[in-house]
Amino acid sequence: MTIATPTTDPLELQVALQQRADYIPIEDLSQETSEAGDLFQKVFRELINRGLRTLVGPRGCGKTHLMRYTWLQCRNTMTRPFAVFVSFNRYFRLEPLLSSQAGALEQFHSWVLARTILSILDSANEWQPKLSVADLLPDGLSPTELQTFVNRVERSVPPDTDSALVGRALSIDLVQKLASATRERAERKHTILLMDDAALTLTPDYLVEFLDIVRSLKTVDLAPKASVYPGTTEMSPRFHEGQDSIAVPVWLSVEDPAYEKVIDGIARARVRTFDQIPDDAKATLRFAAFGIPRAYLTMLDEFGRGGFASTQQGVSRIIQHHLDARVGEFRSLGTKVPKLDSLVVAGEAVLEAMAKEIKTANDVSASRDLRQLTYGVVESDLTPIVERMFRLLIEAGLVYDNGTVKHGTPERIYRRYIPHAALLISIRALGGGTAGGSLRQTIDAIARKSEKHPVRKGLQRAVPNLDLSQLSFSLPKCAACGTTRITDSQRFCHHCGQMLVEASTFAKCLDTRIDDVPGLSDWQRNQITQFLPAYRTLRDFLAKQDPAADLLTVRGFGRQRTTKIVDVLNGFVDEYLS
Repeated sequence: MTIATPTTDPLELQVALQQRADYIPIEDLSQETSEAGDLFQKVFRELINRGLRTLVGPRGCGKTHLMRYTWLQCRNTMTRPFAVFVSFNRYFRLEPLLSSQAGALEQFHSWVLARTILSILDSANEWQPKLSVADLLPDGLSPTELQTFVNRVERSVPPDTDSALVGRALSIDLVQKLASATRERAERKHTILLMDDAALTLTPDYLVEFLDIVRSLKTVDLAPKASVYPGTTEMSPRFHEGQDSIAVPVWLSVEDPAYEKVIDGIARARVRTFDQIPDDAKATLRFAAFGIPRAYLTMLDEFGRGGFASTQQGVSRIIQHHLDARVGEFRSLGTKVPKLDSLVVAGEAVLEAMAKEIKTANDVSASRDLRQLTYGVVESDLTPIVERMFRLLIEAGLVYDNGTVKHGTPERIYRRYIPHAALLISIRALGGGTAGGSLRQTIDAIARKSEKHPVRKGLQRAVPNLDLSQLSFSLPKCAACGTTRITDSQRFCHHCGQMLVEASTFAKCLDTRIDDVPGLSDWQRNQITQFLPAYRTLRDFLAKQDPAADLLTVRGFGRQRTTKIVDVLNGFVDEYLS
């Protein structure tokens, strides 16, 4: 078996892979893209159509790459729409404005529109043939003034007279008119607005505002496409998945029949030394990548650098390093969004329990030359808060949602989840045995056909030390300074000294029945009880990422009424805890 040797050539180090799609030169994107697989073609079709779409998937699954590739294909093909790619990955620079300036949301609104206009101008300038559209801007707005405005906002510099004038001149209508006029000069039938890094999860106030902008920008000939995350992206009360937008999954399943072809096609296009890597290493790392192209490319790159005694040692070390990084990223969600901390802790315990159950099941499956990858959770166990926990695991790329399956009666409808393949490999859930088993055993196990049915053990039985019925959000932060409390019995903030909402008060608020919330009519309460039986308390309501989408399914609930109900429920929580 070939053993990798360390890379020593300075040129090799210089051209070492930068796996993020943001850094691939646009003219190199076509030759570094694999178009294999139904998923790629489906997402591409959704990106170029006239509908508002959200691309959903964890980091590294290819959202940015697909958007940039789509932009390039549109530029090079006359029958496709005019395309604009705009990244909002600098939104975190505006976070200090929330605490330092009263008009932070207004500045954010203007910043989004300014970046969008600059991207329209950039797309026109890079189009073939090149388009000159700066003359379409109204008096008082030039590319230089717009860029100066963006730079000042991103540096948290208070607006001066000129930047304030620029901010006031920006509007949704201006962006729509500019996009339409540019499209006409490009002689295309409609425009797609590819909005990357749109999941502003660290600043939920901005996220609500951003999704309102996305919804408002949609016209007959302007179709926004925004990339979001599965777990922490909380929808605006006025932005509804399934109504305003359709979610498009971007994550490829390891159970997909074309998995090997698709993932190897990507690697072959991006990794120059792909054919020199041992087949056993590629097979194991491909499976451990768990459908995330960036993960596979990174692990192949690490393997190519060498520094290990054998292929087996190198593969094991790389997979464990990758798994540790994914778990670390998942744990960081609790730090980034403190209210989710308890869900993160519970999620890690559930993940480990599912993997152990699958390991046990594979001891039986192996005797039938089959493999087991999937854990089935009875849908009745997926309360809103438990489902939110699973969505966080999905966002971190640690669990894949493989859809639902029905086994007979309605009580036996299961949601199928696949724990991360790297975790299954690390605990030897595939191939049997304990640590130290051979790489060949693992590869043989990966190659087997999958069991028809998932492991069907009650989730609570798998994690007996964790009471899922008591799962809830973490305690609230200090309303005065935002510091997270240390204990649930703490009465005063240890940072600023302000009195805190008592833990029992917080729990009491969450346990308030929706029937008891003032401001709702008897008819509204009855409709919610009849059509949304899972919405019993405010805890259930707050656990949902997009509660408005559920409310819209209730007979008689239109957009206005739904928005009012969401505002009433959120307003009650805010007042209760103030």
